[in-house]
Amino acid sequence: MNLGFLAREGVFSAAHARELGIGSSSLRRCVQGGTAFPLHRGWYAVRPPRDERDRHRLRTSALLQEYAGDAVACHGSAVVWLGLPTERVDLGTVHLMWVGPDVAFRSYSRVRMHEAIDHPRLPCRQETVHPALAVVQSGLLDVRSMLVAGDEALRRGTVTRDELQAAAAALRGQRGLVQARAAIPWFDARHESPGETMTAYVLRGLGYEVEPQFKPGSRGPGGSPERADFRIKGTRVLVEFDGAVKYAADSPEQAQALLFAEKRREDGFRLLGYEVVRLTWADLHRPGEVRARIEAALARSRLRAG
Repeated sequence: MNLGFLAREGVFSAAHARELGIGSSSLRRCVQGGTAFPLHRGWYAVRPPRDERDRHRLRTSALLQEYAGDAVACHGSAVVWLGLPTERVDLGTVHLMWVGPDVAFRSYSRVRMHEAIDHPRLPCRQETVHPALAVVQSGLLDVRSMLVAGDEALRRGTVTRDELQAAAAALRGQRGLVQARAAIPWFDARHESPGETMTAYVLRGLGYEVEPQFKPGSRGPGGSPERADFRIKGTRVLVEFDGAVKYAADSPEQAQALLFAEKRREDGFRLLGYEVVRLTWADLHRPGEVRARIEAALARSRLRAG
């Protein structure tokens, strides 16, 4: 049975199905037959979730419809709904915020219902809290979530630094705010990907000051200045983050061309007297190894200068 006619935003409720004469036994057959996919108590999707992030968004949609204007998405759920990147977000738990005042926090079945936060500069959107509030809320559990989402929101122009500061003020007294507030100065719209945000986070934790999007002086084939992801401040050591997105290609030939261009670019940096350290996602989970590689590059740079 095709249940698409029941769905809104890809989901429907068992109660709505019953209103149209589709009972619980029919729904069970649909689940067994792969035309309905359970999301939450009494709610189904009409297609299989593509991944955990997509499943989270479908569950959020179901709950927003269930609460019908009484709540909006917040914390990591709002980050997902707004299409911002996620890092260390618990995709198994949906977070909603009551719109009306004087409604207490509730927690059940991997759903958290938070008390309303009212700030004149941070009005709720139709389905989510203000993006700046969502970003800082996600940092209450892990500042890495906040930094990844916030850098992208700043790059898109979705939020401003003043709004992020206002969000921190609005969350005064909440658990985790001390760490989140301390990390707010670290937002940087020059970070062009979550990987670059996380690279900056790791390097900062290791005690290095960095300059994002540093121009060493080389030029690309079109004559425009080339940029390295980072320079260790005051040195001739560059740090490049290698994410899979850099090498996304539609064919082996295109992949080879991209790799060649990247090598040419790196060779150009070295010809100008720079050491280059390349990091991957796996490296970011081994900060001790990152430090060793950077210190080795700094030693080579000093030796070259001497």
